[in-house]
Amino acid sequence: MKNTFYILFLSLFILSCSTTETKSENQRGIIEQNDAKSSVMDAFNNAYLANDMTDQVSIFTENAVARVNGQEMSPTQMMEAFMSGKESYDEVKNISTTTATHIYDDNENGKGAIYTSTWFTWEGTSVSTGVVVSNPVHAYFRWEGDKVSLVSYIFDSANYVANMVTSE
Repeated sequence: MKNTFYILFLSLFILSCSTTETKSENQRGIIEQNDAKSSVMDAFNNAYLANDMTDQVSIFTENAVARVNGQEMSPTQMMEAFMSGKESYDEVKNISTTTATHIYDDNENGKGAIYTSTWFTWEGTSVSTGVVVSNPVHAYFRWEGDKVSLVSYIFDSANYVANMVTSE
């Protein structure tokens, strides 16, 4: 009896270790968190919060494109706009940040796309009105090797702009 129990236990253990996960027919890649590319995006957002985006241009390719709510510009122009807009707010923070890298399977060109996305709630207190503005934000970096070729930030800017410092 003891041997039968031991053999049964060993068989179940071996079977449980040898099962492999298979992709569904709709799965087209993997998602990673806490990876190197996610760390770069988190560092970019943290540099904004720390008021020092000095070295951040180095993460972009020479011809990288930035889009903020659909408006196209260079990454340098985007960073300048972010820092300029931040002057209108105190106590700026990103709340409930989630960052992950999406690695897509190979496509017809033999190369899969890699994107790092982040989601958070941007919050700041308007210097002009005292209103606390809170906006959900989605952003992504598209990677070409170890450099970002496309960056996009999407958020509702209505309250953000309405509560900026006004000139009198």
